[in-house]
Amino acid sequence: MTRVIPALAACLLVACTRAAQPSGPVPLEVTPDRSAAVVPVSLEIVGRDFDARVQTGFDGSEGDELDARFTARLEPAAGAAVALEDVTYTERRTLRAVAPAGIPRGLYRLVVTDPRGRSGALEQAFRVVAGAERVAAFRVEVLESPRAGVPFGVSLTAIDALGDVVDGFAAAVTLTDLTGSVTPTSVGPFALGRFQGQVVIALRAASDQLIVSDGSGHSGSSPSFDVVAGPPMAVVFPGTPVTAAAGACSPPVEVELRDALGNPAPAEAELISQLQSAPPGVAFFSDAACTDATVVLTFGGGGTRAAFHFRSAAAGPVTIRVLPASLPGATQTETVSP
Repeated sequence: MTRVIPALAACLLVACTRAAQPSGPVPLEVTPDRSAAVVPVSLEIVGRDFDARVQTGFDGSEGDELDARFTARLEPAAGAAVALEDVTYTERRTLRAVAPAGIPRGLYRLVVTDPRGRSGALEQAFRVVAGAERVAAFRVEVLESPRAGVPFGVSLTAIDALGDVVDGFAAAVTLTDLTGSVTPTSVGPFALGRFQGQVVIALRAASDQLIVSDGSGHSGSSPSFDVVAGPPMAVVFPGTPVTAAAGACSPPVEVELRDALGNPAPAEAELISQLQSAPPGVAFFSDAACTDATVVLTFGGGGTRAAFHFRSAAAGPVTIRVLPASLPGATQTETVSP
C-alpha cells in the first residue's frame, strides 16, 4: 500500500496540472470599435477563455447548471467607468453587449468579468467620437512649397463650428485647385477626422489655393500659395537655329533649363555644361565680341537661361552639343554661311 499511495499522488498531481483552469477571460477585439454615442450601439466582444461556469448538483439536485452571467465595462483614463448593458454569452463563445447612449468622448479600455469573478482587460478598445454630422468645415494646410508636377504634402482636418476636430468623420472628400490641375481629385478616407497625404499640381501659378468639399455643403480652402516650376530635368534650345558668317561671331545662342512638365526651371545651384561641336574646330565664347573664349556654359543658381556665341572658319552646318554635368544633353544644328 505504501508504494501505491505515492504513485496515486503523482497521477493526481499530473491530472491537476493538465486540468489547470485559465486565469480569466482575455478580450481581444470589439466590433465596432468606435461610436458617436448619440444612440445605444450593439457590440460584439471576441476573446479567449470566455467560459461559462458549470455548477454541478452535488447537493442532490438534478443535473448541472450553466452560469453564463458575464459583465463588461468601459473605463476611461479618468472618470467613472461605464457598464455595458445586456451582456449576452453567444454560441460562438463571444459576448454581445450594448454601449449606452451619452458616453463622453474619449478612448476607453474594456474590462470583461466572467461568472467566476475573474477579469481581463483590452487597452484602447473603444473610442467615443464626435459624429460626422457635426462637421461644419475643413481646415486645409499645405505642408511643403508646391512645385509643378512634384508631389507635396497636405493636411486636411474635419472641424466643427468651434474649430474642434470631428474625429468621427471618416469619409473621402473632393479636392480642387484654382488651376484645375490638382490630382487626385478625391482624397480619403479620413482617420479620426484627419487626412494627410500627397497631391500634385501640374501647372505653375502665381496664386493658387486648394479647396475641399464633402458633397454636403461643407468646405474649406487653404491660404494662397505659389506653384513654382519643378527641379530642372533637361536643357533645351528654346529659340530657332542661328546663322553666322564664316569667320564672324555668331548671334547669341540661348539654352534653357526645363522641368519634367516642360516649364522653365531655375537652377538650384550653379550648373556647368560642356560645349561641343560637330564637326570639331568651332570656337565658343561667352561675349558678343567673341574675345572671351570658353568651353563651358554656366547656369547661375536661380537662373533658367544661359547664352553663348560661336565662330567657325568653315561654311556649312554645325551641330552644337550642350552637355550638363547632371542632366541629359541637347543638340541644335546652326548654319555657317560662306
